[in-house]
Amino acid sequence: MNISELYPAHFDYSAQSYMALMRSILIKASYDSVLKKITGYKGMYLCQDPKECWTLKFDQFVGIFGMVFSETNEGFGRFHLYYFPSPKEALIEKFSLLEALLSQEEDFIDKVRSFAQYPELLSQFYIGSLALHVSFESQTLLLFYETLLRQRIYSKAGVFSPWQKEMCVIEAGGLDKDLPCFRLVLPVMNFLNTAITRLTCNAPSYFKLFKARSFSLAYDAKGVFEKTLERPETKLFVALGYGETDFDALVQMPLAHEKAEVVSEQMSLNSFLQKAPWYDQSENKASPLMWAHKETMKPKLVVVTGFLGSGKTNFLQHYIEYETEKNRFVGIIQNEIGKTGLDGKLVDYDYSLVELDEGCVCCSLCGQLRIGVNTLMKNTTPDTILLETTGVANPFNLLSELNELEDIVDLEAIVTVVDGSSALYLAGEYRIFLDQIRSADVILLNKTDLMSEAEIEKVEQLLYENNRCAKVIHTVQCDIHPHILAISLNASTAQIASLIAEDDEVKYTHLQDNLSSLKVNIQKSVNKERFEAYLKALPSSIFRLKGIVQFEDEPHQCVVQFVHGRYEFVVQREDQIHESFLVYIGKNMNQFYIPSVF
Repeated sequence: MNISELYPAHFDYSAQSYMALMRSILIKASYDSVLKKITGYKGMYLCQDPKECWTLKFDQFVGIFGMVFSETNEGFGRFHLYYFPSPKEALIEKFSLLEALLSQEEDFIDKVRSFAQYPELLSQFYIGSLALHVSFESQTLLLFYETLLRQRIYSKAGVFSPWQKEMCVIEAGGLDKDLPCFRLVLPVMNFLNTAITRLTCNAPSYFKLFKARSFSLAYDAKGVFEKTLERPETKLFVALGYGETDFDALVQMPLAHEKAEVVSEQMSLNSFLQKAPWYDQSENKASPLMWAHKETMKPKLVVVTGFLGSGKTNFLQHYIEYETEKNRFVGIIQNEIGKTGLDGKLVDYDYSLVELDEGCVCCSLCGQLRIGVNTLMKNTTPDTILLETTGVANPFNLLSELNELEDIVDLEAIVTVVDGSSALYLAGEYRIFLDQIRSADVILLNKTDLMSEAEIEKVEQLLYENNRCAKVIHTVQCDIHPHILAISLNASTAQIASLIAEDDEVKYTHLQDNLSSLKVNIQKSVNKERFEAYLKALPSSIFRLKGIVQFEDEPHQCVVQFVHGRYEFVVQREDQIHESFLVYIGKNMNQFYIPSVF
């Protein structure tokens, strides 16, 4: 590694040298158009008076990131990282009351540009730190990020309005701040490491992730803060090294006072490295790695998730169609919440299908996935395996089992399909829906043809609030080429965030949302007009209905698709004959009554 590509001047390990090194990286990065495209970097502003600090802007973030030098210690130069939110973005609700009030001041943005001279800004809006260790002798560089998974601050006595004493703003013991710090640090990490990789033509040779138990903060009625472990936080440390040296010994210095453990059981470090844009060492730096070009004998595994009726089957249909045109073979592992699968019957192209029924692959079928993959690969090895989970599955609960498949498949991505027309309603009703968003590497915002520009903007804000790293792609009927999907994956570091989930996120299932399914066999032909009237009168607790029916006086069967009040009938071909049935999915299904229309 040639560090002079980053900083060609003399480096004396002083605070001024560390600031000059960072300044050089940021300025050089500002002239790299490809870097901007694959990391979302929009540029930076340098303020040198009275204290040097930098503000950075990224796509998909309304607010502004800040960086300022803090100190040198034991051979490391440390920088503090900040995020200054816009008062108009939804994320402001996750900041403290004081931070929200500061962001409302008329000169807030002007102050942010030179935030290092304002103590009230330096003491707030902090999201993490970056420590640099540079050795020109061994030509090595270590970046050590430190942040909380979430920063939570509690108000012990509660907070009341200063204007209306009876109005309680925060209940006693309630949360004043609940900020997803790690997700905010990720884009900075992604940008800096991609910049260093591109400037030096060297990918990281060392990568380790550590976690430790940390305290949360609480303040009393007088505003006095205290640390508490009653509700502990998770602190994360990400170490990335360039060059060849004993990085394990180096990382012990910033970890000296932390009881940290290496995170390895929850994720494949090698898989994450290969997906990150800063892993690319190809001579043509203008081209991100393409998964279609990776040389591997193992098939790619793409997990396709999304709530009921979001459009996952359409995604499968288009994906198989495009891959077939390139003479590539696709395998599908499909799962339904109930005992009857429908979607596998609707895909017309050449593919191999394994259905895992009798339960949910993210709940009761854990342990069956490897069997499904082996069954699929008995006679042939597909280029890609698409694992379509049931619409009420929580992908977080599947991660440990996915990592156990590393010897036979390469996990490429978690792709979440979101029905934009129903997203705001779902977010308020179902925790599973939000977890599907949080787990995604790529989000397909589907059914945008049914949405206004204002609705799209609101849903995008919801997606960014719950996953600040995933690439969001607008689609109609999930019509997206795998090539576009591949480029999007290389612009994302969301997987690392999704694989480090808090315990309460990992264990949540559709049972907590009171979601279940009910299958009804239909033994006779159905009057179409009466059936349509029946669908229009379905209660809101029935979110999804699908199946196959035979209407009176019509020669062919129809596939019924009902999602949140909208429905359609798709006439089947003459040779497509199946049993007639309907599958209902919704809340409190054991209380649902099937009328005599059937």
